[in-house]
Amino acid sequence: MPAPSLNFTKRRSAPVGKLFLLSFASIALLALDQRFEGVQQIRKVAASLTFPLQWLASQPVELYRYTRSLAQSQTALQAQNRQLNAENIRLQTTANQNRALEKELKELKSVLNLKQEDFGNSIAAEVVSSGRNFSSNLLVIDKGEESGVRQGDAVIDQRGLVGQIIQVRHLSADVRLISANDLIVPVSVARTGVRSLIYGEGGGIALRYFPQGADLQKEDILLTSGMDSIYPAGIPVAKVTEVSKNTGTAYYRSKLEPVAGLNISKYLLVIQQKTPAAGAASDPAASARP
Repeated sequence: MPAPSLNFTKRRSAPVGKLFLLSFASIALLALDQRFEGVQQIRKVAASLTFPLQWLASQPVELYRYTRSLAQSQTALQAQNRQLNAENIRLQTTANQNRALEKELKELKSVLNLKQEDFGNSIAAEVVSSGRNFSSNLLVIDKGEESGVRQGDAVIDQRGLVGQIIQVRHLSADVRLISANDLIVPVSVARTGVRSLIYGEGGGIALRYFPQGADLQKEDILLTSGMDSIYPAGIPVAKVTEVSKNTGTAYYRSKLEPVAGLNISKYLLVIQQKTPAAGAASDPAASARP
């Protein structure tokens, strides 16, 4: 039996003929669909049978759209989260700055109000440095000879006595805190009027020689007594935090807490001396010694 021959030159139906045939079939189906109800039923059954195939065919597209939408949403949420975090940091920084400015304004207002009191000539000043280090018991203010500051002038804040001017330059001056070594301040107990001396101890203050025969209690306030030409009378200096009778001596054992914010206050008031102290120029601390 001879093998069938392969003929690659066999003529096939022309594409134009197929086009006309399919077009004619489409028109016929449209006409039959409009005229016969049975054709409509066949169309509905065919649509129901082919719906699963249509659904499966659309899933890759839907999955792509969902994945793309999810990625865009995540990117947008991350960007929004970064923006909210940055805005939160900015708002916190602004709030902290506002609180600091409000505190400074309140402190400055309190210091300026002190100028209305009877302290004679006074000069408002701002602390620009705490000396070589925070614990040096020295402050640098932005007022000097040009503003009328003199060596030996007392310095206070809105709460009480801070210290004394020990060196004056043209535009600045150094303030020695009452907690510095060898600085002595004449004081009196506000409740009883008993006079004594407060000594600086290089970081703290002490009431060394208060006789047990006098009355001293916890929470007593010690004021400047005005027994020298440096510190006007009536400025709060310290509060008694502990007090007890010291066995074997004639003096109380006590602990004091400065009333003023020695290393905290930013705005100060320099109180000029009514009359220059004789020894203030050479040793301001010596003028307060008994």
